[in-house]
This record gives sequence, structure tokens and C-alpha cells, in this order.
Amino acid sequence: MRALSFWSGIAIAFLCGSLEPAWGYAVVCALSLVQLSMLRAPGASVFLLIHYATILTYFSVAPAMQIAADVSFWDTGVIGPVAHMQALTLLLLYMAGVEAARLGLSDAPAPVRTDPGPQVPSAGVAHPALLLLSGAISAFASLFIRPDLNFIARGIPGIEDNVPVDFIVYSTLPKLIVLVCFVALAIHAMRRGTFWSWCAAGLALAMAAFAANPVNTARQVLLIGLLPLFIHLFGRGWRWTLALLIFGAIAALGPVLNLVSRGSIWGETLTTFPYSPDFDAMYVVAGILERASEPELGWGRYLLSAFSFFLPRELKLFPEFDPLGWPAILGNFSQANLSLPPFTTAYFDFGLAGPVMFGLAISAGFRVLDRMVDPRAALSGSYLCALVLLAAYVPFLRGPILGWGPFAASGLIAALLAGLLSSRFRPARRRAAPYTPRVA
Repeated sequence: MRALSFWSGIAIAFLCGSLEPAWGYAVVCALSLVQLSMLRAPGASVFLLIHYATILTYFSVAPAMQIAADVSFWDTGVIGPVAHMQALTLLLLYMAGVEAARLGLSDAPAPVRTDPGPQVPSAGVAHPALLLLSGAISAFASLFIRPDLNFIARGIPGIEDNVPVDFIVYSTLPKLIVLVCFVALAIHAMRRGTFWSWCAAGLALAMAAFAANPVNTARQVLLIGLLPLFIHLFGRGWRWTLALLIFGAIAALGPVLNLVSRGSIWGETLTTFPYSPDFDAMYVVAGILERASEPELGWGRYLLSAFSFFLPRELKLFPEFDPLGWPAILGNFSQANLSLPPFTTAYFDFGLAGPVMFGLAISAGFRVLDRMVDPRAALSGSYLCALVLLAAYVPFLRGPILGWGPFAASGLIAALLAGLLSSRFRPARRRAAPYTPRVA
């Protein structure tokens, strides 16, 4: 039933978009809501839940209302319906690739084990918590070593030299270590329920709230740092709560934090969802397609270069092949640090087959992660890493503003350390077999 509704929705969205692009995006909005409603059963895909919540936020309601209101971003003017339809087609092809990778999978929940099975030893109490706290405190303190990197994320205006590695080491990684350590300590406190475990989680929360004072990185830090905790809490139970949390964090809390953190530096103003420039992804895609309707295929060069964007420019793979640097693009956009959803990058490399192949690859990879995300699983490095990768999918799909790469890499490092400290610090105790006397 879910597969039938999806493929019917894809066809309807394409037909409606051919008549009026805003109608096509409105159908994508309805399709996302329908798919979310069919993922409520335990055992369904957590990845698909995050996927459709992200599509609903970034790629359905926002572009539909923007197109209907003839909104103009980055001084590009009003974009024609043909380009908007091309952008919608790329999105639909990507969504089709994601679902194609799920064909043949049963949506039924996994059977519940009735036998108790072997008892997994619990995580240690004192030492892992102390080590996690010390790691969070050390990361928190390191933020003050280079405070300039915490407040100038895109580089000082007028100076183009910005070393991404320094930004990772002195800003992104410490923030995410603090946040992910809080996630680990919070899960630890929920399982233990002791006064001291809650005190440790509360202290980590206070440090995380102060550390997550980003400049235009609010959603990335919030999602990759804290979303794993909510995936753990709501991923298999209150699934609508998780979907609403993702929508609220992106559509409401993210822009508000951006306004507070960088408004005094760049004069940022807050416009209501979906007219804020934070939700211009498909509008930018349509603008670029309108000006580069027949791009030169990169055959993977731009895709590889995009995946290395968090490196310094001189270390990038194929830095000379950059469609965003074409004169036709730079002459019509006011900012050079535009972000494109990766399925658009795949189109520049492999044509219309690119978004489909990209969707297949992403969804196939997350099929493995879906099996790892289990709220009853032990708190381990691999479990936390799976949660961080799922959380990193949201800014990854939005596009590399500052780069999902630094956040995902930093989050994985922090999660691995947190998991190792919390669940593998003490070896499992072996119980001696009871003595049974021999009977002669």
C-alpha cells in the first residue's frame, strides 16, 4: 500500500508540475505527509522517517509558496516555470531512487523475542561518566583557544583565506564533542536513573547549550549534535513526534538561532517560514538550471570535488571543475558560497540518471543503518555513529552551506569516543558455573 501510494504520488506530482510547478511541489508536500503517516508502525525505517520529514520541510511547502508568490532570492529575479519544473524533476528522480532501493523490503515490524536470551552487561557507572564529563569539559575549554573561529564561520569579510581544518579543530569538533557527550550521558541517566547520573547529564546540557552558539551553523550543530538523542527516544515509538521535532528544528529554531548568533555581524533579518533565505534550496537549483540548461557532464569530477569541500581549496579534488564558479552563475548570484542539494550535483555529473543513482546509493547505505538503530541496543560506539549518520542526513540533503562533511566527521569522532567510554570501559564479568558434585 505504501509503495502504491508513493509511485502514484510521484506520477501525480510530475503531471501537476508540468501544468504549474507550485502545484507539483504541493503534491510532494501531500505525498510526504502520506508517507509519514504510513511509517508509524514499530520496526519501520527511521531513515525514511527523517527523509520525508526533511523533504516536507525543505523541498515541498517552501518552494510551492515561494513560486506562487514570485519570490526572488539573491537578486536573481523571477525564475521561469520551465526551470522550476526541471528542479522538481530532479527532486522526484531522487525520491524515486530512494524508494527503489527499498523495493522488496517488508514494512512489517520485526518479531519480538520472547526468550530473555543472554543478558548484556550494563555500562559502568562512575568511571565512564567521569571520563565523558572530562571530555566534554576539555572540548568546552578548547573553544576559547580560538574564539575568532567560533564567531566568524564564513571568514572575515574581505579576506578570502579561511582554513576549514582550523574551523573543524577549534570550533566544530569541540562543539559536537560536548553535544554528543551530553547525548551519551543523557541516555546513560535514563537507564540508570540515579541522582548523580542526572547531575552529570545536566552539567553536560548546560555546557552544550553554551557551546552551541554557532554563527550560521545552528541547524547543523543542533541536528547532528542533538538529533541522535531524539532518534533514540522517539525513533521507534513516537514517530510523529520525531518528524515534528525535525520540522520545528529546521523551520523555526534554526533560523531563530541564526538571527540571534549572527544578526549583529551581517545584519541578518528573520523572515517567516518559508520565505527566509534558509529555505531557498530548490529556488537556487532552478536559477542555476535556467542559466546552465545544458551543463557539461563532469563524470564524477564535481561529485568527488563536492565530497572534499571541507578540505582547503588547494587540497580539493578537481578544483577547476566547479559549475558554481561558471561566469553565467557568478554573474547572477550575489553570493559565491551557494549550496546545492547533492542530488543536483549528481545531475551535473551524470545527467538525469544521476539523481536516481544517488538516491539508490544513499538509501541502500541507510538500510544497513536502519538495522543498527534500536532504542534497546547497548550504548556503543557503532550505535551512536549510526545515530549521528542518520542525523547528518538532514544538512547533507540541504547542501554544503559550510559543509555537512565537517559536522558529520566531527560528530562521528565524538560519538565513537562517547560510545567507547560509556559501554566498553569495563569488561564483562563472567559468572562461574555452579558446582555439581559427581555421582559415582
